[in-house]
Formats: sequence, structure tokens, C-alpha cells
Amino acid sequence: MRRYSIFHAPALSFFSKKLYIDVSRNWKGVNFLYLLLLLAVCLTPTMINLHRGISNFVNNEAPAIVNQIPEITITDGRVSIKEAQPYYIIDPDSDKPLAIIDTTGRIDSLKETDALCLLTGNKVIMKKSNVENRTYDLSQVKSFAINSEQITGWLQVGKKYLAVAIYPFALLGSYMYRIVQVLIYAAIGLLFASLWNTKLSYAALIRLAVVAVTPCIIVGTVLGLVGTSIPAFLYLVAALTYLFFAVKSNAGIPVHHNDQGQITELQETVPDESSQTINPATEPDREPLTTMLR
Repeated sequence: MRRYSIFHAPALSFFSKKLYIDVSRNWKGVNFLYLLLLLAVCLTPTMINLHRGISNFVNNEAPAIVNQIPEITITDGRVSIKEAQPYYIIDPDSDKPLAIIDTTGRIDSLKETDALCLLTGNKVIMKKSNVENRTYDLSQVKSFAINSEQITGWLQVGKKYLAVAIYPFALLGSYMYRIVQVLIYAAIGLLFASLWNTKLSYAALIRLAVVAVTPCIIVGTVLGLVGTSIPAFLYLVAALTYLFFAVKSNAGIPVHHNDQGQITELQETVPDESSQTINPATEPDREPLTTMLR
């Protein structure tokens, strides 16, 4: 009989031998629904922090940059602005240029500048790294216009909904990554099981692997909320250590497979003497108790 539910697992996964026994013997399936729920819960505070960070940027940092952006018009592939050029958009914190607008041709590359973006008469050049730039051709754009008020409006929408929009994609990506991870860990668990001479099915090892990574997911979430982290190698070591502990917890326990292929603990059956029937023909003669006491 199943002793623990998925609601016990997040806390008990840190230390409970009995939980890991119950997971391997009495839980069903491969625990992927539990994994999805765990990731959904742990990702929520991260998304809340992201929402707060976006709001802080939009409210406090973006205006100083956005207000510098002039009205930019593209007509038949040609860029134009009303301001004198080259026009610089300055980072208020460092006083270095973030972007340059020059449709005159005097500046045609990002060389010898700290700017991250250059808008010329018919293209946009973006700095990808110190040694690589990306160029986007604007010659096919028929008509387009943008100004600081429009950008502010977009930022206000992003402040409200961007974290919500990102959440399902972040959850899906994290979920797929963890599934691959626990499948690999379960394969390693087969080696652990052979070391302890423990009979565990691959499905049972997947369940154990899912619970074994639970402490790492929780600790990683907490550390992320306080703005710190530990090397990924330590997470790997911790997860495999918990998996080793999970397999070891199941060592030496007799098991059998039920009709659903689930591994369950064998219970030793003790005969009920009151239900036994004695066959006088086969039962040896017994002296009466009074004769034996003489």
C-alpha cells in the first residue's frame, strides 16, 4: 500500500529512506506528473522575480534611454530622422554611446566605438560580440515609423505580460531538460542497483531519479531567489548521491512484481493455527496432557 503522496516528497526527499522505498515499491508510473508540478511550483517565484525586474527596468531605467530615441522613419528602404547626425543615444550610467544613427554615411561600422547598434541609411548593424557583428538589410521595408512614445507603450505592455508569456515556455524547456536528465540518471541507477544486488525495474529507477533530483531543484530555486548559485557539477554530484542513497535504501528488501509490473514488498505470511484442520489419519498420536504430567 502506498504510504506517501507527492505532497510528502519535496520535504522527505532530503532524508527519508522510507520515502525512497515507498516510491520504488508502491508508486506507479514514472513520476513525470510529479516532476511537472514540482517544476511549475519552483518556477513561479522565479517568474515573480523576473516580473519585478522588468517592472523596475521599465519604471526606473528605461525612460532615461527611451526618451533619447528620435522619431525614425523608413520609406522605400531609406531611413531618415530630423535630428542632426551622427545622432548618439547615450547610456546614462556610463556616458558611453549605446546606439548611433547616421544616415549620411560618415559612420558605416561599429569599429572604434563602444556602441552596440548602428542605424545607417538602409541597414542596422548589431554588435554580437567583440569580434562579430550582425547586419540586417532594411532596403525592402516600404513604410515604417517609430518614436519614443510607441516604445514606451510597448514597454508598459511588456511590464504587465512578458513574464506571464515566458512562463509556459520556460516551464516546457525545464521539463524536457529534466526528463532527459532523469532518464540518464535512471540508467546510471541500474549500475547502482547491480552494486547493491537490488532488483529494481527501469521504471522504478526513473521514479527514484525524479525524487532524487527534487532536493537539487528546490535548493537551486532558493539560491536563485537570493541571487547566488553553485557550480552545475555540484548539482550533478548531489543528484547522483541522492539516487545512490535511494537505491541503497531498497537493498536487501524482498520484492515481487504484481500484475501491473509494479515492484512491491513481500509480506511474510504467518499461518493461522486456529484455521488449520487436523487429519487424524495423518496426525501422529499425542498423549493426553494428564498422562504426561503423571
